[in-house]
Amino acid sequence: MLRFGLVAAAGLVVDLAVASALAAGAGLPLPLAAACGFCAGAAFNYVVNLRWTFAAARPSGGVRRIAAYGLTLAATLLTRVVMVALLEPLAGEGALAALGVLIAATGVSFVVNYGLSKRFVFVPSQDRT
Repeated sequence: MLRFGLVAAAGLVVDLAVASALAAGAGLPLPLAAACGFCAGAAFNYVVNLRWTFAAARPSGGVRRIAAYGLTLAATLLTRVVMVALLEPLAGEGALAALGVLIAATGVSFVVNYGLSKRFVFVPSQDRT
């Protein structure tokens, strides 16, 4: 879980940078900006988790794994966007309030993503020959 957390932290930087830039710079609504940031961070996370975090487990299932990752992303993204939509009205105005909402929603979606990734995406190969 430590490696997953480190990768998630790096992916979070990508995620929040994209979301913040799109919300503040491009004027996108915060839930849409959060979704775009999430997608950028997710692409980063998949590659690094596959090659580093779960490499020792030799994840199996090529196409199955990619499909499971897509479903995991959908559940995680839904969690993130719902949390942003629920928290945004409570946060007030300004860039710091928006960043706080993004960070809180990310915390909740991290737990969802880790559980689903470990259980369904990066499943160790049964072939250990």
